[in-house]
Amino acid sequence: MKNSIILLFVSLTTVVTAQNNFKWPEHEVTPAFVEFLEAYNSNNFDSLSLFTDKYYPKDKSNQEAIYWTKIHSEYGKLEPFKVADEKFRGLPAIWFQGTDTKSWAKIVLMLNDDNTQIANGGVFKSMRPVGPLPPYEAMREEDMEKYLNEYIDNLSEQDLFSGAVLVARGDKIIFQKACGFKNKEEQKKIKTNTAFGIASTTKTFTAIAIAQLVEQGKLNFSDPLSKYIPEYPKDIANQVTIHHLLTHTSGLEFDDYDPFYYETLEAKNIDEMLKIQLKYIEHMNENRWKNFTVLNEFDYSNDNFILLGAIIERVTGGTYAEYIENNILKPTRMTHTIVDNKTLLNYKNRATAYSYNNSEMEFQLGNRQMVSSSAVCNIIMSAGGIQTSVKDLYRYYRAINQKQLISSESHRILFTKHAVKSLSKGEKTNIHYGYGFMLSQNGDAFSIGHGGVDYGVGSRFEYYPEQDIYVIVLSNYGGMAGSNVADHIRDLIEPNK
Repeated sequence: MKNSIILLFVSLTTVVTAQNNFKWPEHEVTPAFVEFLEAYNSNNFDSLSLFTDKYYPKDKSNQEAIYWTKIHSEYGKLEPFKVADEKFRGLPAIWFQGTDTKSWAKIVLMLNDDNTQIANGGVFKSMRPVGPLPPYEAMREEDMEKYLNEYIDNLSEQDLFSGAVLVARGDKIIFQKACGFKNKEEQKKIKTNTAFGIASTTKTFTAIAIAQLVEQGKLNFSDPLSKYIPEYPKDIANQVTIHHLLTHTSGLEFDDYDPFYYETLEAKNIDEMLKIQLKYIEHMNENRWKNFTVLNEFDYSNDNFILLGAIIERVTGGTYAEYIENNILKPTRMTHTIVDNKTLLNYKNRATAYSYNNSEMEFQLGNRQMVSSSAVCNIIMSAGGIQTSVKDLYRYYRAINQKQLISSESHRILFTKHAVKSLSKGEKTNIHYGYGFMLSQNGDAFSIGHGGVDYGVGSRFEYYPEQDIYVIVLSNYGGMAGSNVADHIRDLIEPNK
């Protein structure tokens, strides 16, 4: 049996999970996977190493033990839930749920040709199983506070979450909570008004600003880049429009070119970021600058939103920070939000980022370490970097939906599905991009918002229009820490019943 795919299978007659009566399908390699699950859930590197030494090629054993340790740092212990409805290369996959995180993971492993060793495999993230999910019925509003308090307290005790969470229905806050430390070294605790880096969730602010300027008649979504940045090469700038930049469909991307990336970490403002793009223009899209044609398909890139920030500054004659401060923060009374770099340096009530990853984004064994300022861009720009609190983000989204910041027509345009990010019919998952907002259909749950990830930064910012529910999760433990909580709250709101 060549290139077999093995999932965590055991005999139908040998193992039944008590919680949900899960039965493992039969498979000839069951013993190896029984050992895997036991080693993984031990959260003991020596135990995982014994397993990987036995079942992986020698040159991969250590890296696989580190990989599964990393997965444990994100999900905690796992319990089998169901065999996936869809097949993976003709064979089933297994859905697991985190015992404490309640987050979903689909695990697939593959054998070598003679079925003696595991050749490949891993975890599919950011999806959930098709069909009814625990708690099987949407949680009642009056039960939410008690449940989430216990859930988040448990995650904090397991050191799987540090941050702040807010859930609201309409104009009523159902739940808000903070846990963990904004600075472990000084033992300073996080509060609900603590500001966190939100990384790419900043892009929603840039989109709102562009929509406001369109309403003021200062620009149009169809305007070409060359109208506002004439020094950009004309063969590119005459094709790329504001619409392309807002939807990540321009085809402009420099992020994969290391000299460009490392130089951007030293940039102090949007104008310097623009000049770095121009400096490395020949390396755009892996040196495919010549004969440039607009992509017209989704390809996520921060470089699009840097250019939008430059347009905002040139149209308004001020800085990006000044525009956001005067036209978004002040009207919505966002008093715990920082958009100015000078203010950021001296602001005391913000969370320090912690991560298992080093500056090269490589997972390190041991404890989370404070993220060095040299490892991450600490400059607030139009593609990322704003620091804010959960309550301020709630005020902001409420103001958007109440048409206080933009008109009804702008609201419609921003929340229209302009570009397809991903589709997965088997998982009933699809994600589209509007103008600076992601529109996600995950099972029966539909939400509009954005996420942000950086070293030790994890933000989720979502609105469920059918239920009129806002979910905001900010973490200083990284992306998965925030996503686990936000995803589980989604299951409480809409469990695919």
